[in-house]
Amino acid sequence: MIFFDAQNLFGSGPSRLHVGALALRHHTEPVPHADGTTLIAQGREARPITQTGTLLADDTVTMTGKLAAIESRVDGIGRTLTDDTGRVWEGVVMLRFDPGPVVSLGPRCRVDYTIDYLQVTP
Repeated sequence: MIFFDAQNLFGSGPSRLHVGALALRHHTEPVPHADGTTLIAQGREARPITQTGTLLADDTVTMTGKLAAIESRVDGIGRTLTDDTGRVWEGVVMLRFDPGPVVSLGPRCRVDYTIDYLQVTP
């Protein structure tokens, strides 16, 4: 299960994380009258993380509550993101929550979603 801010917001259905590359912000300068280049490291860039998944609920009222709980985390605050193996990313901000339409499954319902995060301090 994936946890965000120690909350099990996504446990009702399958979900998956795609963790983007860790990259060094840098600047290069040619070395006058010599071979090579000078590399000036300027810290790490923010790391993009994307989550996709499906939420399941017994009824639309419960689904509305689940969606609202996730939407409340799109607030610019850095939190801890933990994947199903226990790997932890600190300083993660939820940038965008994009739920699809509510799909009826008889008495139950389903919503597929995508979440874009940014780990601002990798």
